[in-house]
Amino acid sequence: MDARIKMMEGNVISVRVPIKIKRYGGKKLILFPEGAHMTAPQEDSKPDETLVRALAKAYYWQNLIDTGRYKSIDDMSRQRKINSSYMSRILRLNQLAPQIKKAILDGTQPRQLSLQDMQTPFPDIWDEQLKHFGFA
Repeated sequence: MDARIKMMEGNVISVRVPIKIKRYGGKKLILFPEGAHMTAPQEDSKPDETLVRALAKAYYWQNLIDTGRYKSIDDMSRQRKINSSYMSRILRLNQLAPQIKKAILDGTQPRQLSLQDMQTPFPDIWDEQLKHFGFA
């Protein structure tokens, strides 16, 4: 019998499953142990609204700066009353590799990928970003 399955008293079976639970967009997500791979069924792959909204904001805000509506991030954050640090982290999403953006829009990104993960520093090189966010 596997070491993770134990027979207990009274015909009770105890099963140990090595998983991690992570908060993801207000939900709890079960993560598999390292080395275990499982792909989500196709019908489950729908875009994560939080990530899609963040990409849209990043594109929109960058467009406002590029077209001269605002002089800088500080100018835009002051006028829109949005924290400039948050705005900078969201704007950085414009630098994501095209494959990552496409996967987010298609809903095929790794399930554990969250906006919180994407707001932490990530590599500038696209190939390194793919590895960093679990695409490669």
